[in-house]
Amino acid sequence: MSTSRKPNFCERGTCPLFVLAFVVAAIAIVCVVTLTDKDLRVKKVKKVPPPNLEWWKTTIIYQVYPRSFQDSDGDGTGDLKGVTSRLDYLKELGVGTLWLSPFYRSPMRDFGYDVQNYTEIDPLFGTMEDFEELMAEAKNRSLRILVDFVPNHTSNESVWFNNSRHSVGKYRDYYVWNDGINCSTCSDTNYKQPPNDWTSAFGGSAWTYDDNRKQFYYHAYLAAQPDLNASNPEVLNELSDVLRFWLEKGVDGFRGDAIRKLFESRDVYENENGILNLTRNLPEVYHVMELWRKVLDEYAGKGKEKILIAESYGITNEMRDSYYKVDSMPFNFAFVQKLNRSCRALCIQNIINSSLDGLNEEWWPNFVLGSHDVSRIASRMGDSLVNVFNMLLLTLPGTPTTYYGDEIGMKDTFYTFNESRDPAGLNYKEDYLKHTRDPARSPMQWNSSVNAGFSNGTPWLHVNRNYPVLNVELQKSKNTSSLEIYKSLAKLRQNPAFTNKKIVFSTVNEDIISYVRGDTGLLRYLVVLNFGSRDSSVNCSGIPVGTSLGEVVLSADSSIAGSSPYKVGEMADLQKIHLKSGEGLIIKI
Repeated sequence: MSTSRKPNFCERGTCPLFVLAFVVAAIAIVCVVTLTDKDLRVKKVKKVPPPNLEWWKTTIIYQVYPRSFQDSDGDGTGDLKGVTSRLDYLKELGVGTLWLSPFYRSPMRDFGYDVQNYTEIDPLFGTMEDFEELMAEAKNRSLRILVDFVPNHTSNESVWFNNSRHSVGKYRDYYVWNDGINCSTCSDTNYKQPPNDWTSAFGGSAWTYDDNRKQFYYHAYLAAQPDLNASNPEVLNELSDVLRFWLEKGVDGFRGDAIRKLFESRDVYENENGILNLTRNLPEVYHVMELWRKVLDEYAGKGKEKILIAESYGITNEMRDSYYKVDSMPFNFAFVQKLNRSCRALCIQNIINSSLDGLNEEWWPNFVLGSHDVSRIASRMGDSLVNVFNMLLLTLPGTPTTYYGDEIGMKDTFYTFNESRDPAGLNYKEDYLKHTRDPARSPMQWNSSVNAGFSNGTPWLHVNRNYPVLNVELQKSKNTSSLEIYKSLAKLRQNPAFTNKKIVFSTVNEDIISYVRGDTGLLRYLVVLNFGSRDSSVNCSGIPVGTSLGEVVLSADSSIAGSSPYKVGEMADLQKIHLKSGEGLIIKI
């Protein structure tokens, strides 16, 4: 009897399939084990397109002080053609917006902040054709332009003021005039004295007697800068037309100078006594900002939004919110006002938190490290910390503003009293060093040639003596220089992780601050910065990081030679990050 045999497994033709399945499964197991062994070395993250944000929320603003940036004609003063000649540098740097300090016609008592004519270019800086060329060349490079708007005061040599002091027609009330009060010993002011004790920002009384009109006029700054009467609708109409003039020229927005000083108490016979606030941040300011917002909106469109940034020293968060409510962005000067040599990681964390505290979803933050009015960051905090401060500025939420030269770590320049030009210092004579702003306004250091490549003539302020070893050209040749680190940061900022408002602090101690940018489930970055004066270590593997390994994408220290042991592209142990003073890391997690 024949016996039928059941085909074995392989004879049924399924053996090859089984073997293939076994091999695939084995490979999968090996991969899982490998990934587990590497402790989430590779994470699956969602790829998302950049958020659809207005241009000013994703840009880097770069302040150009034209007088000190680049001289094109050898007269020792920077000018508009000089700025145009350096646009390629700014494009290569990675900034997207230039903020130009004043270039309007002016007697230059306060270097352009005493405007004689709002719609004319001062010959010192060039011509209107030069400005139009600058606008065209900037547009060709996709660079935006902001200009300074100085609505609080004019020059005492302006046509408006001359007409006002002669009581001509509508100009009679263009400025803040007052009869003063009786004074039996004041023969030189028609036996009158100022109506109150209000003081000028540059020292002395805020009131100056005018022999022609036989009255006092108010000036929050120099006597050469009489305050406009912002309570007069005619004045506001004039200023709105100034905005329209420059918007017609194609500017992308304005930085409003001294906005907080626009209004004073109507009771001019009330003294401040060093206690009351009668001359700044009054509620009427926000109504005017709302008016100007509407003017800007006349010229706005998709991708062509116009921005109005308010200079806003010394404001509370409530005042900050009032600016946001009328669709303007107040400059956040918290770092400018609070940073000093004793302010390290915990202090910096507190400044960041207070700046972001209470911001509504639609209100966009911003951070500023320096300007033409304060000591440079390299001098205030130490040149060894320049890189970590630039890393901080360009990785925080919101819009950052960089003051020219801070990208290479320029320092304050010492000037004797006789070399000084700033009235804020000269008015205080022997105490000029406490008040002068000249040190932060020295010419840009381009290269090692005469005058650092700024001018072929005698500079209006001499160049810092350190320019042979600290300049743009020198740093271009070193990948670990402050300049090249800044460029890398500017490029990294284009990642969606940095174009939102979310920041979560990781480990913070006395020296080191660390935080995460980006949303969970998406590509995130850990930023670790040592602001202390010593080496320090932190464990950043816990919440919110949630992994013990990450890939270094940017490493910087205080040495131009770049001596950090952390190399770009290598994996870093997040359980023990050891940083020298002035060293910083950005790690992809």
